[in-house]
Amino acid sequence: MIKTHLTLAIAVIALLLSSVSNAQAQTSRFYLAGYLGLNTFNDQEFTESASGNNGDFEIDNTMSFAGALGMRLSQQLRIEGELSYRNAEFSTADIAGVGTFSSGGELKSTLLFANMYYDFDVPWSIQPYIGGGLGYGWHSGEINDGSGLMVNASSDHTGIIWNAAAGIKYRPSPDMAFIAGYRYVDAVSDLEIGSYDVDFDTHEFRLGMEWDLPIR
Repeated sequence: MIKTHLTLAIAVIALLLSSVSNAQAQTSRFYLAGYLGLNTFNDQEFTESASGNNGDFEIDNTMSFAGALGMRLSQQLRIEGELSYRNAEFSTADIAGVGTFSSGGELKSTLLFANMYYDFDVPWSIQPYIGGGLGYGWHSGEINDGSGLMVNASSDHTGIIWNAAAGIKYRPSPDMAFIAGYRYVDAVSDLEIGSYDVDFDTHEFRLGMEWDLPIR
């Protein structure tokens, strides 16, 4: 019985050491990454200059897709260039002092980020990280008013955006990692959609994969 327990303990320790080694040993300084995200939106504040109305838009949850090219500056610090896309739909408009009405339209956003991440040096197979980024967004918005109290509008808007992120990584092999994370994305200034000024921020829950490139 003691021999069996000892053998089992040795096997478990060997497995843990192997996992730690895989988690911390990368084969290259450069990597590609792909992400699939669920975007949830706070109520987005708006003002509309033609009617003088203000209030909040409710935007439906939507998926986002992203690809990135990264480079490790050290064992823990890495930088990443990322391009992502999401297409969200307006569902309701809560007009201050009037009420809530159905609203239509969509908001397409293409975001380009320069990100920096820090991977914590921990003795586990699952490795936490934190990060953030600054970038530029291209937005195409269309608002279809369902109340008859506001105007319809559509236009494009560009502007600076930023994000803050945290999550975990699991590396089953030296050249691949699975990623699960959260990040907050916010536009520095309101989006101008016709006569509307609309806030833009989203909570993004992401799953992804990271592949090391055969480049030293």
